[in-house]
Amino acid sequence: MPYIIQVGELVGAAILGGWISRILTIRSRVRQENAGASKAEAEAKGDQIENIEKMVEKAYKPIIDDLTKQIQKLQEKVDKLEEIKDKQNERIDELEEENRKLRLAVREVNPDLVPSQRGENGKSAPRSKDGRFVKREGLPNED
Repeated sequence: MPYIIQVGELVGAAILGGWISRILTIRSRVRQENAGASKAEAEAKGDQIENIEKMVEKAYKPIIDDLTKQIQKLQEKVDKLEEIKDKQNERIDELEEENRKLRLAVREVNPDLVPSQRGENGKSAPRSKDGRFVKREGLPNED
């Protein structure tokens, strides 16, 4: 009988050892398969990204280049127009100053030739020689 127990123990140990090695083998195989699947997914995503980059190169790159050129042309045009505007503003300032001086000169020679910038009441109001309003006698100064 003791042989049967020893044989039973040996058979049990062999079966248990087989199951343990089987479980460890299955776990390592699952890990390998998961690693292979992850690698395949990464490659598929890489291919997708590569396909998207090719599509962008073919479809959107020409559009982007054309729009960039248009923006550069428009910027050059805006710069030229701003330069022209600045020159015109300088010329306007010069002409306004010249006009102011000429009005003063004409006003000194003949004040009636220069139209008044004030209303109808300003035409009849007393003025000094330089064309400024002066106080009327008996009335306070209305500036």
